[in-house]
Amino acid sequence: MKKHVIALGRQFGSGGREIGRKLSESLGLAYYDRELLKLAAERAEVGEELFADKDEKAGNPWLFKAFYQGGPKVKQGQSAEDVLFQMQSEIIRELAEKEDCLIVGRCADLVLTGQDVDCLSLFICAPFEWRVHHRMELENLDEKAARALVEKTDAQREKYYTHYTGRPWGLPENYDICINSARLGIERTAALLAEHCRELFSNPC
Repeated sequence: MKKHVIALGRQFGSGGREIGRKLSESLGLAYYDRELLKLAAERAEVGEELFADKDEKAGNPWLFKAFYQGGPKVKQGQSAEDVLFQMQSEIIRELAEKEDCLIVGRCADLVLTGQDVDCLSLFICAPFEWRVHHRMELENLDEKAARALVEKTDAQREKYYTHYTGRPWGLPENYDICINSARLGIERTAALLAEHCRELFSNPC
């Protein structure tokens, strides 16, 4: 029987991470988000700190000098971002084939294309002002700082997704479900998605 997998994309501040956790609990799926950073570092045989500020960011011209003396899992001269994407993609495919799981971000919707899994792609969005105020509450930020953070993080995610997939980020027709979390709030959005995912998976969840 094919494994149930949810690939969850999200705008920053939309509550995607919170919704993902609640959704995975409701459906009995393993949850992977920042855990993928640690797993990728272990696979690349480097310290996690080398990848810490590269997660979900596109590669750049600077070479990953940590590997100049030879890295067993990495081609010489790759950027840290490219190495991280490569490692995380391998891990995502392996996880999807061995257990029911929910993967947050990391282009999982495209990474899992063609894999023999029962995969649903979701995208969580919300109006900009709602997301700004959500981050203000979560991180105790003033409005100016929250606005800057939302704009910067969204830009990074868009660049990352487009760079590695060649597709526009957040385009509704690229996902099975695209939902505005501001409409129902975090709890009810997660509950609604759980209901629909149960219906959409090809075998019972």
